[in-house]
Amino acid sequence: MIQAKYRLKKRKQFNYIYRKGRTVGCDCLTLVYSFCKMPNIKVGFSASKKVGNSVKRHRALRRMRHAVKPFLARMTPNHNYIFVAKETLLEKSAADLTKAIEYVLKKAGLLK
Repeated sequence: MIQAKYRLKKRKQFNYIYRKGRTVGCDCLTLVYSFCKMPNIKVGFSASKKVGNSVKRHRALRRMRHAVKPFLARMTPNHNYIFVAKETLLEKSAADLTKAIEYVLKKAGLLK
């Protein structure tokens, strides 16, 4: 579980990032990020009904949370991040998912 100080919690926060943020994607997930004035990192996870039923969506969210944990220390501060699952995420192995997260963070220029 990601610590509470790193989590996006309110619908208002998610909507702001979706509206004002930039998007980077790969075959199994999409990263939406935006700049914020606060010096810390906030991370949120999302999976639409396209991913599957509630069990599959929750599994996708858990897998993304687990894969993002090692990157929290290396992520650029003053940004908010939302990782959005795609349908193919559940077919990927844990190592492939970690590589995909690293790829989208590097593509966006958000890794130290």
